[in-house]
Amino acid sequence: MVLCGVCGIKEFKYKCPRCLEQTCSLECSKKHKVRDKCSGQTHDPKEYVSSETLKQADDEKHERNAYVQRDYNYLTQLKRMVQVQKMDARMKNKRVLGPARASGNLKRRRYDVDEDDRDIMECQRIIRRGVNCLMLPKGMQRSSQNRSKWDKTMDLFVWSVEWILCPVQGKGEKKEAFKHVSHRIKETDLLIQGMGKNVFQKCCEFYCLAGTSCLEEGEDGSETKEERTQILEKSGLKFYTKWFPYNTTHITDSKKLVELAIHEKCIGELLKDTTVIEFPTIFIAMTEADLPEGYEVLHEKTPRVECTTALSKFTDDVKEEEDAEEDSRPTEESVKKKAPDASNSDSDSESDSDDDYNPGLSMDFLTA
Repeated sequence: MVLCGVCGIKEFKYKCPRCLEQTCSLECSKKHKVRDKCSGQTHDPKEYVSSETLKQADDEKHERNAYVQRDYNYLTQLKRMVQVQKMDARMKNKRVLGPARASGNLKRRRYDVDEDDRDIMECQRIIRRGVNCLMLPKGMQRSSQNRSKWDKTMDLFVWSVEWILCPVQGKGEKKEAFKHVSHRIKETDLLIQGMGKNVFQKCCEFYCLAGTSCLEEGEDGSETKEERTQILEKSGLKFYTKWFPYNTTHITDSKKLVELAIHEKCIGELLKDTTVIEFPTIFIAMTEADLPEGYEVLHEKTPRVECTTALSKFTDDVKEEEDAEEDSRPTEESVKKKAPDASNSDSDSESDSDDDYNPGLSMDFLTA
């Protein structure tokens, strides 16, 4: 039986974390701290311990050394901690950075990429309600923010929308844009109807909309959803979204914008046949000059369907003209009967060549 190192009467029950002194009660532990000037806290593993101190810490049989045992436990615990963190990191990276299941669209292009295409990453593509959605790898911020889904209770699709408000830029000052992500916006609503209260208050603060007071930051507005919609319709604000090449499968940051007809179509019709990264991004500005630097607005963008229709119509017209010209040409027998002279034949050939169809007109038509 080992007795208490302070009173020497009762059997010890506790050990000091600092010096491993054996005590039997709280009173003896306090006396030990005062007597030996011990803090009672765990040792610092970086603290130097001399060889003489290590030798003096041996017991009588030289079978146990408190300092050696303490350092051995610390190193074992540290090794175990490193192994667990490595295993957790590997499992986490497999879940976050691994490709999507049952999909071969997400490819890891590391060594076989050209130098000009190193900033382009091929990704998984999903068609949602006629919208070409480029899906980012799981774990990225924009992927975590996306809550677009089919709502069974309402029997329609709800979108997540990122709003970027561009304040009016004054002379000599540069104001930062306001960004906010709204969720559960119905595809059957107008774009201004899906704007939340926080975004509307920022619009009032940035543009001082008619019918409202310029709200201070943090102040709540009292307008209802219908009142907010009416105010935004009369505000004259312009709404833009990013333009991407049709049916693309590569993630690139587009600096081209197209204006949206917010008063004519609902959100589902506005987003149809467009490309978005996870969810749409809407820019709001009073004028084009207030948009972020580097962005360009496309004013004359010919839709793919209209271009195809116009091209087919033009091709039919050209065929009709060629058929009419073929019918109007004189036959070989009529030419022999007339027997024109050489001068007249030369003039006729020149006139015919002037009336021939010029293939270059097709390119001029498409570019016009």
